[in-house]
Amino acid sequence: MAGFSASFERLLSELEKMPGVGRKTAQRLAFHLLRLPEEEVEALSAAMRDVKRNVRPCSSCYSITEVD
Repeated sequence: MAGFSASFERLLSELEKMPGVGRKTAQRLAFHLLRLPEEEVEALSAAMRDVKRNVRPCSSCYSITEVD
């Protein structure tokens, strides 16, 4: 198997932490990200940051929400 750069290996390692994502799927996702325009990768990154900061379980129904 080809050796990848340190940055690419780091991305693979992070993607593999996701449920159901093994090495091959991580590689597919990483290569897909490489083909995307930088703006789309930035939009994905921003969406992930926003959901982590703003979304939480509702205190009464436990569904995900930004407000109770």
